[in-house]
Amino acid sequence: MTADLRLQARGYGAVLGAGWRTALAYRGALLLTALTTALSLAVQLSVWNAVYDGRSGIQGYDVTTMTTYLLAGNLLAVLLSNQIDDTLSGDIYRGDHVVGLLRPISFLGSHAAVALPYLAVRLVLVVVPLLAFALVFVPLATPTAVGFAWFLVSALLATALGILLNLLVGLAGFITTSTWGLRYLKGTVVAFASGQLVPLELMPSAVRGVLEWLPFAAMVNTPVRLLLGRIDGLAALNAVGVQLLWVGLGMLVCVLAWRGALRRGEVSGG
Repeated sequence: MTADLRLQARGYGAVLGAGWRTALAYRGALLLTALTTALSLAVQLSVWNAVYDGRSGIQGYDVTTMTTYLLAGNLLAVLLSNQIDDTLSGDIYRGDHVVGLLRPISFLGSHAAVALPYLAVRLVLVVVPLLAFALVFVPLATPTAVGFAWFLVSALLATALGILLNLLVGLAGFITTSTWGLRYLKGTVVAFASGQLVPLELMPSAVRGVLEWLPFAAMVNTPVRLLLGRIDGLAALNAVGVQLLWVGLGMLVCVLAWRGALRRGEVSGG
């Protein structure tokens, strides 16, 4: 390993260590996330149970399959919310991105790295307990081994897309004095357009046709449908390929946005 690589490895190691300490410092926020996710899921399940009253199924979804879809989608959404859009824009407002340019590691890469321990903590302290509770008390559909394997791959790519989207939103700090509204809008759009609230298969064909061409569908709808076996065989390989394409395009857009921002950015910190 060259000296530069060793220096970068130490830099990313320090970033990951700081990320762990920060992620574990706000345990109250994690508890609040778990409670709000559980409440939101309970409300959604209540609504869908009312919709299914007297019906055996809707578009191939029976009540158990729909429950499983909503549970998986909401738990996956917990991992898509990694807050790096907030921390990145904060660094930009304070002018800390200038200091970041002097470090031996990428400024955007360091923010992406910080998200990893944050996501791991959310997985262990929020997703796993809620999933364990649901497995005991909520009737769920049992995925096949193949469907679960596809889901794991797809969920990793969906998480990567979540990181890239939040990096892009955070970079908006170069052109606006506050990203709060944009972050709120992003959360609303992702919840609807990703299929987190309603499976895209249940939407009108014209709306579904548009949403399936957007990257948001690859963040929830694709991995959850793979889990349920509603996409299999060659179609599953194609769905994951589309996710890979969106990840590649997301990386390219983030790099281009960062370079463009540096050319026109102003330091407002002091």
